Amino acid sequence: MSPRPVALTRSFLAYLSYAVLVVVPASVYFYLFHGDWFLLYAIDVQRIPSAVALVGFMAQAGLGVLGFVLGAVLVRNQRELIVGVLLGVAVVAAAAAVMLYVDRLGQVGSYAQFHGQFGLEGYASGPLLTGSLALGGIVLVGLAALLGRLWTAGRAR
Repeated sequence: MSPRPVALTRSFLAYLSYAVLVVVPASVYFYLFHGDWFLLYAIDVQRIPSAVALVGFMAQAGLGVLGFVLGAVLVRNQRELIVGVLLGVAVVAAAAAVMLYVDRLGQVGSYAQFHGQFGLEGYASGPLLTGSLALGGIVLVGLAALLGRLWTAGRAR
């Protein structure tokens, strides 16, 4: 319920820190080491200029910032139900994307291997699983710290 603009609150800075220090680096890891899988074999990573990838990561951070600001504005205007509905829609959309692309997510290889159907290995049998577990753990710990920070910031007023 701060009278300050959302972008000047400590909660926003906490979210921005989480996005810049945890979420974007985790995405960069998957792009660099498992890029074709990360892009669901839709685009050959070898053909993407690094500047385009940088714009993509900036867009990812920007989308998160937009979501945070929208959520904060809705909560300030006591529209928590809308926030809950939007969160539910986002979770369902993410689950639907995973279900829609389960065949692509379950196979690890290069763009050429996926489209040629040769040399692919299962998700659980390669180094991608180890990286996913490690970075997933880091993202979850960071998210827990962020939520704790947001919780304490909300109760301190």
